[in-house]
Amino acid sequence: EALKHSTVEKARKGAYIVHGEDIEKADLILVGSGTEIGPCVIAAETLAVQGIKARVISMPCQDIFLEQSREYQLSVLPGNIPTLSVEATSVSGWHRFSHAQIGMTTFGQSAPGDALFKHFGFTVSNIMDKGKTLVEFYKKEGSVPNLMSRPVFNNIMGNVGH
Repeated sequence: EALKHSTVEKARKGAYIVHGEDIEKADLILVGSGTEIGPCVIAAETLAVQGIKARVISMPCQDIFLEQSREYQLSVLPGNIPTLSVEATSVSGWHRFSHAQIGMTTFGQSAPGDALFKHFGFTVSNIMDKGKTLVEFYKKEGSVPNLMSRPVFNNIMGNVGH
């Protein structure tokens, strides 16, 4: 089944809003790249009933997202809203886009997919729990660090062998 609000044109931007585009000021952003998006949408819908406005972002390609205009990037991931990545692979790379991560921190295991998703925390209930914890953490801190406010350096210093 196709993901609601998903189009090829949106995916070609590397990341886009799948759920909660109409939310003026989200309390939480959930971001993932594939099969995690379904549980994230269900978690966001359930959190809304509990008074937490959550937006869900599908990010199929971080590199392509970073090629988009700064204006577009900020419209998808403002950086100053508690953001939780939910990625069934490694947490590697997600620190750039999220304040906390649910992801693989070990090599993995062999079992049926549903059992592995539960074991590694890719469930709606765990996403909700970690999302609420993240929102509460930054409420107590008094501010949310802006992930999008940092310099980006080009580390290529010249040609090699040309």
